[in-house]
Amino acid sequence: MSKKWVALLLVACVALAGGVVYVRMNADTKGPEIIISDNAGTLYRPDMNNEELLAGVTATDDKDGDVSPSLTVESVYEVDDTHVIITYTAKDSSNNITKQKYEMEMDSSSAPKNSNDNSGFGEKTDDADAEATTGVDTEQSEESETMADSDKSSDAGDNSSVEEDEREGTPTPTPEVDEAAAEKEKQEAEADAMPAQNPRIYLSDYLIKVPVGTSVDLLSYVSEIKDDSDDVYTLWRKVQITGEVNSAVPGTYKCTYYVIDSQNNISNNAVLTVIVE
Repeated sequence: MSKKWVALLLVACVALAGGVVYVRMNADTKGPEIIISDNAGTLYRPDMNNEELLAGVTATDDKDGDVSPSLTVESVYEVDDTHVIITYTAKDSSNNITKQKYEMEMDSSSAPKNSNDNSGFGEKTDDADAEATTGVDTEQSEESETMADSDKSSDAGDNSSVEEDEREGTPTPTPEVDEAAAEKEKQEAEADAMPAQNPRIYLSDYLIKVPVGTSVDLLSYVSEIKDDSDDVYTLWRKVQITGEVNSAVPGTYKCTYYVIDSQNNISNNAVLTVIVE
């Protein structure tokens, strides 16, 4: 009797192993293909919206077919004064993500005008300068000198205070650092407060500042994902990001991260604020 049960267990194990192999072999691990047609734009303007940037761009998947609605503009990187690189992303139903870079020329008509251009206004002559400074009241001049001496005294006092702080080794936190730390503490507390069955998603930073033209890899800011049932690999493939960053245009952008596990439990919303300046 015992040999019979052992044989049945062996058969069950072999069947289970075969099922796992079959599932893995048939799993969709290939991302969609991004196609940039001849109708895509070739000239870039800083005021272009996503619809204009995505004109002529489509995405297809072997299993899902047309997945063009998933197309997004991840970033716009300014190579130099004449060229930019657009990074497109597309995703299928299995959360396979594909990225494609596309180079466009900068529209010369949208280039900012030189603020030093004085054409049409004439040059300021030395006589005009002399006239502007003629008749300055002596009393006003003396008052200005008195105020300058006062400012110097105040600056000296401030500098001595700073030097004293430095000697004492007291760090001077900046408002930006304080704000980023407070946002991180707040959002991580919200994640920790989620019910036990819900996944939790954490970011390495919740508030960042980047120069104009800097490419922002949004997925790279995910630092950790936790769940009571799903493994980390499965959860990483289910990360959803809403919102986008147009790094070519200064401003404040917010991107929300979340993940849904295999039990349809949704995680906290982790919000990344990106300030392009």
